[in-house]
Amino acid sequence: MKLSIITINLNDKDGLQRTIESVICQNFTDYEFIIIDGGSQDGSIDMIDRYKDKIAYSVSEKDTGIYNAMNKGIRQAKGEYCHFLNSGDRLASSDVLSKIFDNDPHDSFICGNFITEKNRVLTKETPYKNRDWTFSLYDIYSGDLCHQAFFIKADNFTKYELYNESFRITSDWRLFFIAIGIHHEPVKYKNVDIVIYNMEGLSSQIGGKVIYEERRKTAQEVLSQSVADKLNRLYYLEQNSYITDIIKSRKWISFAFRIFCKLGKILGFVKE
Repeated sequence: MKLSIITINLNDKDGLQRTIESVICQNFTDYEFIIIDGGSQDGSIDMIDRYKDKIAYSVSEKDTGIYNAMNKGIRQAKGEYCHFLNSGDRLASSDVLSKIFDNDPHDSFICGNFITEKNRVLTKETPYKNRDWTFSLYDIYSGDLCHQAFFIKADNFTKYELYNESFRITSDWRLFFIAIGIHHEPVKYKNVDIVIYNMEGLSSQIGGKVIYEERRKTAQEVLSQSVADKLNRLYYLEQNSYITDIIKSRKWISFAFRIFCKLGKILGFVKE
């Protein structure tokens, strides 16, 4: 089997229906569909039952978070690749999968374009088209990779571990950082619109501080202290680029001089 599509859901019946319908209309058939539900009470279970003949495996039970749910799906997966299509996300067209797997690829990662949806406004993103996939650790450390725009070869979860369930939001990024950034696993880009990504998900709601702290923790765990510190310094300067701009412009010298003069007049050691 070529592909395992894994969908996690919690009390999002309408989003789940959109996701299911985008999967079962595919003209590519060498896939299995796995749904991991976190014990929904909104009718999602009835929705899963309605499409049960199209679903290879489903379960509805409480979990400890999104990565616990994803790991349940990975453990059930039989495909060469895994694709994570969370409830509310949907494949962009009925021929997405046939375009991705038309030449029977075997790269560690395959990625394409994604479309963001917020307040019914669709915005196409093609961030990977001209990317050199041998980019530096810092490119991944400071950047964002759309999980739903990637097809991940399943053996990566054996080589590099399942998703870290102690993280709230960056375990998918952690896999990219370790596998692509550190171990240089090959990534194949295909100019295909893969997913319409639901911007109302958890990753869009949690602030940057949580994301940064989890990334910093990953860097400290998998890199030497000196390299981790360097990444953090670069990231801080980028996030606070106005500081660098002021220093480079030398405006701080004039600003400091004016402050010095004002303090001097107040304290009496600078005369009018």
